[in-house]
Amino acid sequence: MDPLNADTILRRFFAASGHTRHPESLLRYERVQFHLRSYLEEVAATRLAGVDRELLALERQFGTETPYVQIMGARELLHALPEFLAVPQLLPDFHDRLAQISVASRLAQWLCSRRLVQREDSWNDVVLTRAAAEQARRSPAL
Repeated sequence: MDPLNADTILRRFFAASGHTRHPESLLRYERVQFHLRSYLEEVAATRLAGVDRELLALERQFGTETPYVQIMGARELLHALPEFLAVPQLLPDFHDRLAQISVASRLAQWLCSRRLVQREDSWNDVVLTRAAAEQARRSPAL
């Protein structure tokens, strides 16, 4: 496994995802990426426990603007994806929301295919992300 932080992972994922997209799609993916990064720092960070919570608190003491993505890795990123697709986190614009669902689903698959997470240890998060994506697609807000 590659011990990359979530920031590097997201930069690589979005760079690989956007090279042939229409300009409007690129803007949409930028909005989704911004929303994902905000969610990680503001919501997923509050869900951390134990050593991860302590590491995040220490990183914040250094004044790091984006401590979650700087110190958390692929495992924590994958673990945060199902809640990213829950109703309170779904983007209000219909097309942005569809992009959000697509991005989260593809990111989960990408993390596994690049072997950034161990499939056996992370399978539950993959299944939960797929289920959350399906639920989000069926959301009345869509």
